[in-house]
Amino acid sequence: MNPTSRQLRPRPTGARKTRVKNGSAAERPAVNHGYFRGYDGTKLFYSTEGKGRPLVFCYGLVCSSLHWTYQIEYFSRQYQTIWFDYRGHQNSDTPKDLKSLTLEGIADDLKILLDELKIPDAVILGHSMGVNVVLEFAHKYPERVAAMILANGTPRRPIETFVSGNIMEPTFKGMRLLHEYAPRVLRKLWSLQPKNPFARVIASMGGFNPHLTPKEDIDFYLSSVAEMDPSIFVHLIENYADYDATPWLHSLKAPTLILGGEIDSLTPVSTQRLMDQVLPNSRLEVIQHGSHCAQMDLPEVFNLKVERFLGEIGY
Repeated sequence: MNPTSRQLRPRPTGARKTRVKNGSAAERPAVNHGYFRGYDGTKLFYSTEGKGRPLVFCYGLVCSSLHWTYQIEYFSRQYQTIWFDYRGHQNSDTPKDLKSLTLEGIADDLKILLDELKIPDAVILGHSMGVNVVLEFAHKYPERVAAMILANGTPRRPIETFVSGNIMEPTFKGMRLLHEYAPRVLRKLWSLQPKNPFARVIASMGGFNPHLTPKEDIDFYLSSVAEMDPSIFVHLIENYADYDATPWLHSLKAPTLILGGEIDSLTPVSTQRLMDQVLPNSRLEVIQHGSHCAQMDLPEVFNLKVERFLGEIGY
């Protein structure tokens, strides 16, 4: 079933154009949309594009496939690219029990999706919180992971590194209190994000390199976040803030490419170095001038590094 209530994966209106290897523009392969049922019956949306070996894209906290647009456009010409909306996100339904908004639950949903698509294993790419989704999935279902590509993530307690410290913790505590005692106030403040110039400045400074990422991409991100129910964020951040993969990180054997942004102030390169030191089969590459969304700042550089890695592992 194809949803029609919203534009499913809006194309950024920036001037970038993806090109194939020979430098000529190529036609986009067909896109297929569908739904599947998560582990608790929640109706979840997914999309596939292209043919070939599967690449699965996992985005970050209250984000969308916008963050992978330039990679899906490029790699769908050689691979089957797959993404899905997490429970409570974008085109997927909100679960009846908001306590199910956990990284573990999202990993279980991903396993069900791969079963539905009859995919035995895949290369799985994660960005920001999506890195933790990938790590959790690889921990629970190692046989389903051909390789991991981990961009701008941290294996433990991500809130501690936001803006090089835990200064965001009081903000999240304040949101939890508003959610509990004044939910209408929280929804009103949350909905004002696209109109708030301060929010745009913070997004530019923290999440994007404003000199590289098109303004239209940043504006669309802020608008899509504002449309979400803030309770999704509040419940998911509780789980995400305490997530810690370091006790078992060393047990993940899949080939892994770790990518970091040189000027990422949310998950600094030091957090990616920690993963690289502990994971037994990994390599870290830093994208110069890249922010927390290096894949949007410099998509050609990002895609080249991913493509080279896929070639090295024979995928």
